[in-house]
Amino acid sequence: MAPTLMACTFASLTTFLVFFTSSTVGAPTAAQCAANLAIKNWASLGDSFSNIVGGGLQDYEALMSTDPCLQGHKPQYLSIPSASISQVASQQVPKLQQDTNFVTISAGANDIGLVQILDACVYNWIGSASLDCTRTLSEAATFMASSAFAASWHELLTRVQAVSSRNAGKAYTIANAAFFDETTPSCTHTSLAVYSGDGQQKYLNNDLRKNLNELIHRFNWWQNYLITKFNREKVPGVNTLQYPIQFVDADDRFNTHRLCRAGVEGTGSGDVNTWFATTENVQPPLSRASYEKLSPPATCAPNGGWNEYVTCRMAKAIQHTSSLGMSKIGTGTGLTNWERSFHATTRGQSAIRDEIVSQIAQGDTLSGHNLRILPLGASIVAGSHSSDNNGFRKVLYDTLRKTNTVSYVGSEGTAPLLHEGHPGWIINDVSSVASRSLPARPNVVLIHVGTNDILQDKDIPNAAERMGGLIDHVLSVATDAVVLVAQIIPSTRPGAFDQFVTFNARTASIINQKQAQGKKVLKVWMPITTDDLVDGIHPNDAGYNKMAQAWIKGLQRAADKGWIGQPVRV
Repeated sequence: MAPTLMACTFASLTTFLVFFTSSTVGAPTAAQCAANLAIKNWASLGDSFSNIVGGGLQDYEALMSTDPCLQGHKPQYLSIPSASISQVASQQVPKLQQDTNFVTISAGANDIGLVQILDACVYNWIGSASLDCTRTLSEAATFMASSAFAASWHELLTRVQAVSSRNAGKAYTIANAAFFDETTPSCTHTSLAVYSGDGQQKYLNNDLRKNLNELIHRFNWWQNYLITKFNREKVPGVNTLQYPIQFVDADDRFNTHRLCRAGVEGTGSGDVNTWFATTENVQPPLSRASYEKLSPPATCAPNGGWNEYVTCRMAKAIQHTSSLGMSKIGTGTGLTNWERSFHATTRGQSAIRDEIVSQIAQGDTLSGHNLRILPLGASIVAGSHSSDNNGFRKVLYDTLRKTNTVSYVGSEGTAPLLHEGHPGWIINDVSSVASRSLPARPNVVLIHVGTNDILQDKDIPNAAERMGGLIDHVLSVATDAVVLVAQIIPSTRPGAFDQFVTFNARTASIINQKQAQGKKVLKVWMPITTDDLVDGIHPNDAGYNKMAQAWIKGLQRAADKGWIGQPVRV
């Protein structure tokens, strides 16, 4: 009798939701957590990211149960490794206990076909007949933008929100971490392909790493956008802290800990400071004989699970192409534990845990700082189409000055709401004009720019790299500044929406690169959809108010990192 194919799945690329009641400002102590959360029951829903099988890896839910905030509260484990978004909603959520008021959820990777993407781009499980990487990435991007993907998320969020509202809770979604340092030469000649020979290897060159990272950031962007639309539907008001679903981004905690980072051999997998696993450190090793004994079905179905799909593909390739050589061959008698590959290691899972816990007590303001702020960009920074022509700047100023010393710098506007926002300008123009205000040595720079580059079709393929140049220019003068870079608001202009998504995904990678270099740069998610726009480009007053709250959240994260110092005397 042939061995049974294992029904497991992959989900390093997934979403986590956490809901609870919380209002305290600041990093939580154990006592604050006990008072804030008042946990009755905690449940873990989702796929393999919250249900890692074997190999000594611990998932974030297990690590959270040992954190001082959550000690004594063990979750109800409902996660199933092969679950899709719809399966989490229909099969797991109904099993929640009635008084559950804290839930973590992972979902999404199985829906976008990440197993096929890694087959096509990295592992080449079926040899020369493997999938085409470029086409598979394109298909995933198309599906993320589809009504089917949106509907799945809406159904899941609706069911989760029904439980959280019953127990006066909230949900928090956690963004995913990009796998690679895409700038180093260390992986250029490294391949994780399981077969040897010409045409079989899939080398992890810079372009491939860039494209796979962009996939992660695009996935995160769509989740944030769909969550924002859901929140707007459920809570029409402008106070984003009242939204039932919150979005928390742990990606930048992985900077200097990604695969292929500088100073390591190959991917660096297996090094304690690399926070993703690959088959380089997964046991047992590949054994050709083990796969030769299997009886795979006629078609390898990706929805059957990660291990099942991979094992099926390899068995078919080996049995039908005896000449294939296995470049990663081992002598073990078992099958490789594939579902651990490209999952975060225990240290990576700890980083996710830390980001979740750090958000538990975060409030709506910042206290005790001396802020000299440069708002930098184009017409949205200028406040175009707002009722007072100040956009987010006045709301932000009025909120911050209650508990901080605040001043704005810039060559435009009227004091105290000065700025460097220039309608119609592209990134290059803004970089040039920044020199007017940078000598004032702001210790905070808020950047929202790139809209006009897309709408005016100005070198769009290199727009994110030009954003990187703008960041470098700012920090070359204001060397001690914190730079907060917005994920720019999409437009309703025909044909432009996907270009905004691509620009934001690429900019997220650029920001990671800068931060890995030791620069104080943060990505800021804007809780704005096209429903918040006046003319298809600019926010209405409510949208600008939401932008102000997003900047405050970015400042809180910068403060938590200890990045905000006193302004330099000029």
